[in-house]
Amino acid sequence: MRIQVLGSMRAWKDGAELELGPPARRAVLGLLVLAEGETVPSGSLVDALWGERPPRSAVNVLQTHVKHLRRLLEPGRSSRSSSEVLPYVNGGYAVNQAAVTVDLTAFRLLVAEANEAYRNDEWDRAAAGLGEALALWHGRPVADIPLLATHPKVVSLIAKHREVVARHGDAMIAIGAAAEVLPEMAEAAAEQPLDESAQARLIRAYHAAGHRAKAFQTYHEVRDRLVEELGIDPGPELRAAHATLLHDDGSTSTAQPRAVPAVPRQLPAQPSGFTGRTAQLSTLDELAAERPGGAMTIAAISGTAGVGKTALAVHWGHSVSDRFPDGQLYANLRGHTSAGAAAPIEVLAGFLSALDVPAERVPVDVETASAMFRTLTTDRKMLVLLDNAAGPDQVRPLLPAGRGCLVVVTGRDRMTGLVAMHGARQITLDVLSPDDALELLRCVLGPRRVRAEPAAAAEFAKLCAYLPLALRIAAANLSDRPGHGIEDYVAELREGNVLTALEVPGDEQAAVRAAFDLSYAALPHEARRLFRLLSLIPGLDASTEAIAALTGTDPERSLDRLAGAHLVELQTPGRYSFHDLLRRYAAEQAEPDREAALHRLYDWYLNAVDGAARLLYPHMLRLPVPDLDARTPSGVTGPAEAASWLDTERGNLVAAVRSGPRPAAWLIADALRGYFWMSTRRVEWQATAEAGLAAAEEAGEPRARATARLSLADLYFRQSRYREAVRHYTHAHLLARQAGWVEAQAAVLGNLGRDHALRALAIHRETGHRTAEALTLAVLERAGR
Repeated sequence: MRIQVLGSMRAWKDGAELELGPPARRAVLGLLVLAEGETVPSGSLVDALWGERPPRSAVNVLQTHVKHLRRLLEPGRSSRSSSEVLPYVNGGYAVNQAAVTVDLTAFRLLVAEANEAYRNDEWDRAAAGLGEALALWHGRPVADIPLLATHPKVVSLIAKHREVVARHGDAMIAIGAAAEVLPEMAEAAAEQPLDESAQARLIRAYHAAGHRAKAFQTYHEVRDRLVEELGIDPGPELRAAHATLLHDDGSTSTAQPRAVPAVPRQLPAQPSGFTGRTAQLSTLDELAAERPGGAMTIAAISGTAGVGKTALAVHWGHSVSDRFPDGQLYANLRGHTSAGAAAPIEVLAGFLSALDVPAERVPVDVETASAMFRTLTTDRKMLVLLDNAAGPDQVRPLLPAGRGCLVVVTGRDRMTGLVAMHGARQITLDVLSPDDALELLRCVLGPRRVRAEPAAAAEFAKLCAYLPLALRIAAANLSDRPGHGIEDYVAELREGNVLTALEVPGDEQAAVRAAFDLSYAALPHEARRLFRLLSLIPGLDASTEAIAALTGTDPERSLDRLAGAHLVELQTPGRYSFHDLLRRYAAEQAEPDREAALHRLYDWYLNAVDGAARLLYPHMLRLPVPDLDARTPSGVTGPAEAASWLDTERGNLVAAVRSGPRPAAWLIADALRGYFWMSTRRVEWQATAEAGLAAAEEAGEPRARATARLSLADLYFRQSRYREAVRHYTHAHLLARQAGWVEAQAAVLGNLGRDHALRALAIHRETGHRTAEALTLAVLERAGR
């Protein structure tokens, strides 16, 4: 028995095609086949056939259709025996996939095998497998049944077909066979005239097939279409295809590699000296083993601060990374940091970007972004590590949808909401066992030193409450003092911890403070000062150059000392971060240079952003920046380096606008407007513009308020939300008039339409602003077409 749904609804038995009967009967069979072996309740079949107002006889009619289909598909079956092909299961019907051959099932299997080859860069095998899958496609699913044209299963399959066509095109381009798929690529692009990925793929196919002129023509046509219909410029994928055309003079091979699907590898570095946690690692392994057969799995790791939740999650994530071929996503949710918990939309923006969603396509509202994230992860096998969560409400929008996905959440909260609502497995992390604590000491101090003083080492671990963070910091402090024995350090710990430890035995936070106190006191003066000042960093990490601006000195030696004492962590070469408990402890220490250091840091950020703006968008109207005695980032000598620096520092700059001193906050926000216009990172853009506006309104600064409104207006314009854009443009124009800022008035008018642009042109000519005059003339030319 063979059934086809990819095209017209057809069936064959013993090589002879069957007459399936009237449209409604064909629709019943089509719905059951599209369910791919799952039971379809009778009520769902009735709803699909008759909608909201079925006749009273609907169930009887449905049963009649099923009876006729069974007779047709199983002509020799006794009326008293159960059906092998269309069994009745739990109030509904299903297709027994073991009894029939279905083209949709074969299509799914071929695509899955080809996608595995695609992920492993086996282009020949991927191209062959996807081509074989597409050969099964004879048109729109159940094309001869209009009743099912908009059914979700049909719509989903059409989207899947487009995805397979795209991947097949990529693979064929990669193996140098682009000419063979040009008709399919052209058809796909014609069906999706505003889909940048489809258009970019067609451009690459034309280029790879040697049709360079046609590729250029296609680029210019789609660019004009995007501008005219959506009011946006080409995104990164189209620009990349165009850049490849520009840099290929035709003397080299035109075959282009396919667009590799994003496989993010975001896990932090493997923690050194990880010990113990055997039971918890075993539980995580069990969850990973159970994952393929069921729904998306969640592990919720909870425990006190400093107990090693992140270390456990990251260590385990690295050990099983091969089980998640589609990548690993990581986010620090900042659940207990002074900077405040991360907004889910910010995390989603980062995840979607890592999954190759162009910045301008990332939604700015949580619900839409979350839905897009779930869609993109439906067929993926991914590990998602959500670290330092504030609670379940922060986590829920960040959950993927794929059955092959596993989510690990860490936090001080027990996450009972995730357990109750999402079936999360709860893993409670306590302090280390005495034996594991000693093993950690051996890793830091060396086995010989611990073996020489076993009783003192055991007391050392006990005074640190067996807490990993306290143990690491205290042991690192002792390792810097080779002349001291463990017993000597135990005496110091006892002295610093005696009051709190005796009052509250095993008080982990008292142990942490005692370890902090001793390690901090052992630092040289400059290192202690640096440690205190690092608490002023607005984001999660900082570059060496930003830290130099903060301190006003060369911090390299002190940073090395702090890293050696486990008081800061080297994230990547030249970038440092530290634990939120350490940040809080550093902020509590008295620092007379605090305000001056804060202004030095923000002056440096402002100077650096201003320098990048001059390189990237020199003609864009901006607030004047005062002359600052601050260094610019090394190596930022041209537009490419400026853009790279802004990409790297984006998180810190957004945090600086939100929390920095005035007027640096709104000046940085204004200087970033051009960067956001170019990169179209809408989530960060909105957060920055709104924070800049709030700062300016609090200070009552009309020019700053005008540029903040202009930034929001530009953002809404790029989103095609013209009503909101006009409202902010109008507000910005009013504020610019109140401030007597003629250039800003002209800039706003130029964005409000043809009549306003004519007024802007007159102002530009009157003030002699030639570049702005040329830009406004371009606007008028476009409006006149």
